[in-house]
Amino acid sequence: MSRDTTAPESLRELGPYTLTTALGRGGMGTVFHGRDRATGREVAVKVLAPAFATEEGFRTRFESEIQSLKKLRHPNIVALYGYGEQDGHLFYAMELVKGGSLHDELAAGRRFEWREVVQIGISICAALKHAHDHGVIHRDIKPANLLLVEDEQQIKLTDFGIAKLFGQTSLTVAGGIVGTADYMAPEQAQGLPVTPRTDLYSVGCVMYALLTGRPPFDGTSVATVIHKVQFDAPIPVGRIVPNIPEALEALIERLLEKDPRQRIHTAMAVAKRLEAIQSQVQIERPTPTSEIPSGDAELTLDQPA
Repeated sequence: MSRDTTAPESLRELGPYTLTTALGRGGMGTVFHGRDRATGREVAVKVLAPAFATEEGFRTRFESEIQSLKKLRHPNIVALYGYGEQDGHLFYAMELVKGGSLHDELAAGRRFEWREVVQIGISICAALKHAHDHGVIHRDIKPANLLLVEDEQQIKLTDFGIAKLFGQTSLTVAGGIVGTADYMAPEQAQGLPVTPRTDLYSVGCVMYALLTGRPPFDGTSVATVIHKVQFDAPIPVGRIVPNIPEALEALIERLLEKDPRQRIHTAMAVAKRLEAIQSQVQIERPTPTSEIPSGDAELTLDQPA
């Protein structure tokens, strides 16, 4: 019989936090809206499923991983405030981001214009450079882990370290696979060691999905998706979405290379290429002029896109 993997919604206080409403629930636990009783600060509190607290070695890994993640302080990363255990419940508190995820936007039918995707890619790479510089690999970059701040002016990456932490558990979570197969690099799907380039593959998948409305590979089962990830070539994004810069299409194709050695090596290098695409388009865009030519013909000025 499987063990209970739900967090009780009767919880009202954990450590210094008062919990109010449940914000979301999954196989790994439940996220609550909370408030720090000492400071009044609103937080998101993730309460892990009770079964994890009793698994051998999990608590030690949990504390070690949390200590590593506390080092990450970046405007594009959801901040981790603290963690603890109370009455058998392991929990951690993080910055409360008011706004939905990119997954929510895609599920609602939104398709992102390529300029938006370039800017989002730059923001993700900024977060990853900071994390990789601190020796932290995300392992599960996907639209659901990319939060769109309420005014849509900023992207925040969340759930750092979760795939690593739960990838070592014997419990069955998330349908038997930790991480999301649709956005998982081939080497990760094979159980091989991950590197920063593993995260960059997933960045390519995210940009592909934002442009086209779906990840590069999909299927009716996890096994089907993983097979495609390992052996199939994705449909070039330019065949699905016309009128995107060739340089952007080439960059995404490079990030989706099966062999990690063929991908761009660092998040900073990817960000620089995205910034170059932004700059080149701005240079090539015609500059409107206020001079009106003589004659009866009407002049229609191109409006900035």
